[in-house]
Amino acid sequence: MLRLRTFFRNGSISTILFTATSLVFSEDITTCKDPSGMAYYHHANMVQKKDSGWSKDKISDGRLTLKKIADGEYDILIYDATKTLFSLKQDGGQIVLMRAGENDATFLHFYPDRVIELYTFWKDSLGQFKYDLIQSKGGDLTLVHKSSILVGSCSAINFEIIK
Repeated sequence: MLRLRTFFRNGSISTILFTATSLVFSEDITTCKDPSGMAYYHHANMVQKKDSGWSKDKISDGRLTLKKIADGEYDILIYDATKTLFSLKQDGGQIVLMRAGENDATFLHFYPDRVIELYTFWKDSLGQFKYDLIQSKGGDLTLVHKSSILVGSCSAINFEIIK
């Protein structure tokens, strides 16, 4: 998997070019943070029976930025609990706009044979901006299988960029 952190490790020319191109031809739609919710850990692979089932879940210090990049495509930049910044698209994921309304939009992100995620960004009736992440991790390449839903807050969401 190629991540932005690769640049900091070995100065890969392909990473430099991808990052430069993506940043020059991109628009931020929103930045979101503090997702928390619930997860169900499957009793499979590395997860023992006693550790399976429902549990509270969150991404500590987690942040994401939804971007529109060149050619009308989208990317999600993640800053995770490991203090690492990476691009879902550059990491090999595919991102597809599934629906867009006046005050909400949903994107499908997936890594074939491993992860399926739905990111929904919305403005609620009180004018607050939020997002939720519905996630299913599994498949033969995944050590910890889980299903989860997390909700976090966002800065203003520019829905006009999405349309």
